[in-house]
Amino acid sequence: MKTKSKNKSINIITMGCSKNLVDSEHLMGQLRANDLRVIHESTEPKNDIVIINTCGFINEAKEESIDMILDAVEAKKAGDVEKVYVMGCLSERYKQELPEEIDGVDGFYGSADMPKIVRDLGADYKNELVGERMITTPKHY
Repeated sequence: MKTKSKNKSINIITMGCSKNLVDSEHLMGQLRANDLRVIHESTEPKNDIVIINTCGFINEAKEESIDMILDAVEAKKAGDVEKVYVMGCLSERYKQELPEEIDGVDGFYGSADMPKIVRDLGADYKNELVGERMITTPKHY
């Protein structure tokens, strides 16, 4: 499952609550500290790697998360995306069901699996960066 990501674009898409946004920002901080090219919620049709940070509690957000995963898997089948990873509450809460129900996802990660996803992307998890994040919202947000 490990991938070499040095020159690839990693698009992180955040679904759900503010906590998910902060988790995405922490992941982005870890990846950027490893000199990886990270973008947040890119609308570009092609990305090398897509990571969807999901919500698993609010029904509408769960549906949106599943739809986003299915869209990313379709983009992978079309050759627009190389790898699709899913993280967050949905993949934590439904860790048994999701891999059985959705084909084409390269990895599912729970809420506490940040070190694992960072390593699987070919980067080093930096303990000294715990709490650091790449802010994606303006100061007045």
